[in-house]
Amino acid sequence: MPLINTRAEEISAAEPDVVLAPGGSLEEVLPRLAGLAVIAVEFPKFRDGRGFTTARALRERHFYKGDLRATGHFLPDQFAFLIACGFTSFETPAEHNPAQFAAALAKPHQPGQLLRRSLARALEAG
Repeated sequence: MPLINTRAEEISAAEPDVVLAPGGSLEEVLPRLAGLAVIAVEFPKFRDGRGFTTARALRERHFYKGDLRATGHFLPDQFAFLIACGFTSFETPAEHNPAQFAAALAKPHQPGQLLRRSLARALEAG
């Protein structure tokens, strides 16, 4: 799967130091957070908003400065929200090529009902 940055450009980057599963605890990662260059956050389904919450917690509560990578199933329509939550690299799902993410950034952003609910939950929990 292609790896892209926040401008939807294909990049090459280091493998993640840690992969966080949805609903997993950050407690075991926090003591070594400063030494982690790349943290990947898994999205098992595009409807699962827990990755948004994890990203916001890492950036806003724990001040993580490294590369935060989204992996798994997310949609081009979610790309702007992923960036807003602090993700800096993205392993795009096989069914979506990187050009779809670039196109999603170019059009006015009108999230769908499901995405609005998922984001609202993530922001409330964050």
